Amino acid sequence: HSIRQELDEFVVTKELTRHFDRFFGNYKESIDRPDDPDISGKVGIWISGFFGSGKSHLIKILSYVFNGVTVDMAGQSKVAIEFFENKIKDAMLLGDIKKSVSKDSRAVLFNIDSKADQSRGRDAILAVFLKVLNEQQGYSPDHPHIAHMERYLDRKGALDTFHKNYQELTGNAWMDERDSYMFNQDETVQA
Repeated sequence: HSIRQELDEFVVTKELTRHFDRFFGNYKESIDRPDDPDISGKVGIWISGFFGSGKSHLIKILSYVFNGVTVDMAGQSKVAIEFFENKIKDAMLLGDIKKSVSKDSRAVLFNIDSKADQSRGRDAILAVFLKVLNEQQGYSPDHPHIAHMERYLDRKGALDTFHKNYQELTGNAWMDERDSYMFNQDETVQA
């Protein structure tokens, strides 16, 4: 399937409209009051349902909308949200969705089952969120302490220098070897 076909064929049911109304109403409130941590720090959505109910498909469609994916339509570009203009009859809801996806924010969308380490028990969800966030930011998804180091270096404006130094010391790119950092601890510290 092409992205265009997926967006074109996506059906917004009455039940989905109710869920969209609730989610985007809360999400819009976080945009309207970004300095209120009781609102902006607590926006999330949990999609659950039976096997085969379309959860992954919905997540994929939402990722297209939040990421502003554009598709070519006979020589013209069309943004993902534009596919919803004829699918959502409630003008207020459509306005909330458009406002939500127009802001400079990042939506972290993922299927928790595909990312979770079942051995972590109660911490599994937190570990998944951290893994996906690190991965989206270009930091080590599998080693939080390495991601923390990379984030620190990045904030200091030294991550590119670290990459260059590591390459010179080991002959290998950091991004290719960071999962096996234990084998090059001395070079990592020196870099």
